[in-house]
Amino acid sequence: MKKVNFSQFMKLSLVLLLGLVFVTSSCKKDSTTTDPPVIVLDGMYVKGAGTALTDFDAKGLMKVTRNEVLQTERATLKEIYIAVKAGTAGFNIVSVAGNVKTTYGPGTGFAVVTKGTVDETKLPFQRGAYAVSETPFTVPADGLYHVVIDTELKKIVIVPVKYWGLIGAATPGGWSNDTKFEAGTFGLTTMTFEKTNVTMLKGQLKLRYSGGWKVELDTILVVGTGKKGVKANTNFGGTMAALIPGGDNIDWATPGIYTAKGVWTLGSGWAFTLTKTGDVPTVDYSAYKMGIIGNAYLKADGVTVAAWDDPFPLVPVVPVVAGKIFTWTYTLNLIKDGEFKFRQQMTPPIDAWSGKSIGYGDATWAGAAAANFSNKGGNILVGVAGNYTLILKIDATTEVYTVTATKN
Repeated sequence: MKKVNFSQFMKLSLVLLLGLVFVTSSCKKDSTTTDPPVIVLDGMYVKGAGTALTDFDAKGLMKVTRNEVLQTERATLKEIYIAVKAGTAGFNIVSVAGNVKTTYGPGTGFAVVTKGTVDETKLPFQRGAYAVSETPFTVPADGLYHVVIDTELKKIVIVPVKYWGLIGAATPGGWSNDTKFEAGTFGLTTMTFEKTNVTMLKGQLKLRYSGGWKVELDTILVVGTGKKGVKANTNFGGTMAALIPGGDNIDWATPGIYTAKGVWTLGSGWAFTLTKTGDVPTVDYSAYKMGIIGNAYLKADGVTVAAWDDPFPLVPVVPVVAGKIFTWTYTLNLIKDGEFKFRQQMTPPIDAWSGKSIGYGDATWAGAAAANFSNKGGNILVGVAGNYTLILKIDATTEVYTVTATKN
């Protein structure tokens, strides 16, 4: 047997002992280790068991939005679209300011509004004060909701987004009726609104939810330039690629059959698309009685200025037809700074605004007096008063509209 001397034995024992200490130390949990603190940025958060936001989350941070009265951002007006389950769980609004967290719930006078103003949603919604409280805000049905607060006014509105609507001259319902695309399966993190086989023509349109243009938080606060009130937009304009709350009418240039789709995603907001799936037959405009509506022209007495709410447009006439070219001709006295549109006269009891409507941006302008007219929010603005001949021409094959203006 080979001998192992004492010195070698001690060295081997020391190596084994050190190895045992290493293994034991590496397996032992460091009792002083703690999870890193969660950093919560200052702001107003939605948080509650009735939502997907059961703890502080950047996806629940409310964002500054426009006051519809001025269509400019108001620092104290904040909004979020959020999916909420019906029941008692609901949600609270929590203000974070440094280390101070304040929880808010319904305040005095917070209640259901069964019918709002003519421009507000056509569905019941909730409105009133909020106050320091652990009592949650609750909703009557699973769904998507638009939550808007104003931290100066200490008021809140909670509005159901049951459907989105396409509205405008380019849509089947004109400016009178929404072409609705309804919500699909309820989900806490994403929801889809969709409608297929929508016939779109050339013209203007907007997107709005639940049949409303805006929702009011206040009507008396002076906000500048002599205007009063704080209201949140419930409609989108601008362009389909860059939608803006309360933005200008969207110009739609390509007729066709479309699928309308809106997707809401928690933390990301809205993505809307209109996807063409087919063509529409050439429109026969021969029976379209097109007139002029607005406050830009003098009536038959040569003194009285027309108004937008006059029952029918001036001199509604059928066109002269040459193949697929349709032409309407008008001679009228126009006043400076007046505004007007070309509009199809509908037969009562059909709403007058359900027909075709053509504004400045819908047409190509020509003629010696074309420079006397400009765009005013989609309307045609008169820059120089006088007696004019206006010729409206529609090429139904290309859906190109032309207005030729001559000063008599």
